[in-house]
Amino acid sequence: MEFRVRAERSKLLMESEHFQLVMKDLRERQMAVFASSAAGEMDKRENAHAILRALNEIEVTLQADVDAVKLQNKKDRDRVND
Repeated sequence: MEFRVRAERSKLLMESEHFQLVMKDLRERQMAVFASSAAGEMDKRENAHAILRALNEIEVTLQADVDAVKLQNKKDRDRVND
């Protein structure tokens, strides 16, 4: 897929109110696991931590798509100005 198309799709997804609400809800659920887990429930906390890392990775990947287009646009402008 052309990177500009991918970036536009990523940007639209990140700006989607539904996507933002779902991500917030998922984060809050995992934070609740940390807050409510007993001392001996290490597996539960590790799983919640892995899910939080995965959610972060999703957002980082989407943002990287958007940033790639910004960088390319800057390079294109710099070439024109040279």
